Formats: sequence, structure tokens, C-alpha cells
Amino acid sequence: MSKPKVSVTVITLNEEKDLPKCLQSVRDFADEIVVVDSGSTDKTVEIAKSSGARVFERKFDNFQSQKNYAAEKTTGDWIFSIDADEEVSPELSVEIKKAVESGKFEAYSIPRKNIIFGKFIRHTRWNPELDRHIWLWKKEAGRWEGNVHEEMVVKGTVGTLSGAKIHHQYETVAEFFDMMNRYSELESKQKIANGQKFSLFRMCFDPLYNFSVRFFYRLGFLDGWRGFTLSYLMAIYHFNVWIKIWQKQK
Repeated sequence: MSKPKVSVTVITLNEEKDLPKCLQSVRDFADEIVVVDSGSTDKTVEIAKSSGARVFERKFDNFQSQKNYAAEKTTGDWIFSIDADEEVSPELSVEIKKAVESGKFEAYSIPRKNIIFGKFIRHTRWNPELDRHIWLWKKEAGRWEGNVHEEMVVKGTVGTLSGAKIHHQYETVAEFFDMMNRYSELESKQKIANGQKFSLFRMCFDPLYNFSVRFFYRLGFLDGWRGFTLSYLMAIYHFNVWIKIWQKQK
């Protein structure tokens, strides 16, 4: 029996700073790398091609369709999805090779370590186990669903890996606000598409609830000033979602 082939997918937009480290981290197990770019104006495409990746260009509409498009372009038996600002830990690389060779499950969930403002966030609802998702699956077994916070939905059994992805997220508050504006726009549109109406109560309640959960229940205070800042910023994010719903519906 031939060795299962693993395809790695990455969607990109102006990722020249992070992409080299990302692509290097998957070298030990990737038989193929598929990059789908949505109009980069920096050296992202050049870096991807020089690394041997197969590069496709597609206008971005939402994360679900962009990642499904990338998956459709693969030729491997298994697909591993990674973002350009992530890298695979050595432990995870070894586990992935063993997992695809065993074929015991149709997919595997993987924890993710988030580096925010220059430090690994252990709490504040960003800890690795709470940020565990399916990122490795047999090609025919799964598909991305959800326009904003997309998730891989698979048919069959799902195993777990303990090695982590390492996510180099926001280095500055400015980067966080940029993300907040993009994601709140997508989420407000999705809520409206799902029939959601503006709610003054939810606009006031959701930010307070989210801050309380992150800072107190999820022990954000143990992450110091970063935990407080992240809890506060996510409260603003949820406020922004409802303000944008109001603006779109008024």
C-alpha cells in the first residue's frame, strides 16, 4: 500500500512577513502545498512560488468558500489547513505523519497556541484546548462551513492530536482593531442574513457578558495586562457587531 499523500492549504493576502516561516514548518510532512491568494500587492505570491507551492488567485468573498476552493485544488489523500501567520510545532509535525499513516480516523482536531502582543496567552479564552479545531482530514470526508468563524465539518470519526499549531496573532492594538473591523463587518452581515434584528439589550449585554467570561471565568486576569486588554477589546468587538447591524437596518 502506498503512503498517503498530504496536501497543505494556505489562503493569503499580503503575508510576506509570516509566510516563509509557515511554509518551512510543514516541509517534513507536506507532499504538496496549495496557496490561494486574494490579490496580494507584496511578495506573497513570489515567496509561495519560490517555495514550490501551487498558487491560485481568487477574489475573496468569505473564509468558507476560499478554504473550500483551496481544498478542491489539492490532489492529496489528506488535507492540512494552516493560516499564513501560523506554524507547525515539531511535535505536531511528527504526530501528523503518524496520524495519516494509521488512517484510524477520518479527521483530527488540533490545539492552537496563540501568541498575542508578544506573549503566549494561556487563558482569556485563547488557551490551546479552547482553540482546538479540526485542521487535518481525509479529503473526501470534510468541508468548511460558516462564513465568518468557519469550521471543518466531517463525516466520520474524529481523533485528537496533542501537538499544537503556533499562531502568531496581533503584535499591536492597531492590528487587533483592523481585525475587529473586518470580522465585525462579516459577522453583522451574517447575523442579518440569518434573520437577526437589532437588539438594544444584546448591544449592551453581549459586551459585558463577553468581558466577564474572558477576564473572570476564563481566568484572563492571570494573563496580566494582556488578559485585561484582550477581554476589553473583545467586548468592543461585540458592541461593534450590533452597531453595524443597527446601521445596516435603520
